[in-house]
Amino acid sequence: MIEPEPTDRPNRYPWPPIIYVAALVCAYVLERALPLWPVSIDLKWLGMSLAAAGMFIAIAGVIQFKTIGTIVDPTGEAKVLATGGIYRFTRNPMYLGAVIFFIGLALWLRSGWLLLMVPAIVITLQSLAIEREEHYLSRRFGEPYRDYCTKVRRWF
Repeated sequence: MIEPEPTDRPNRYPWPPIIYVAALVCAYVLERALPLWPVSIDLKWLGMSLAAAGMFIAIAGVIQFKTIGTIVDPTGEAKVLATGGIYRFTRNPMYLGAVIFFIGLALWLRSGWLLLMVPAIVITLQSLAIEREEHYLSRRFGEPYRDYCTKVRRWF
């Protein structure tokens, strides 16, 4: 049996994983063609720590979604508004965690190109995912979501 497609959803495409893979591929290709690391200091341990912290933040967001019974799929229909757990501190812990992870990974791997990709990741996440999700959540949950937005920052 084929289920009907939801009529209202935040996105048609799962932009976040597409953005992450595109950034990694671009950084890898550029790094192979023209290595770029402007600092002589080894920041491996700082990078590993940031990557781990980013993963922790993102996973906390996923766990909170699972706990309240809503889906992680960025193209799916939100069942419940997440406002507890890590969502008390940031409206986008999965995206925030991913950005921190990429900063850490760039430092760990000494990839200047990946570090330069981070602002592009933030900008594309903002325009292709976050803004669309915010409009969707505002339509879906109305005033409770708008109140939540006044109390909790988008990033942190």
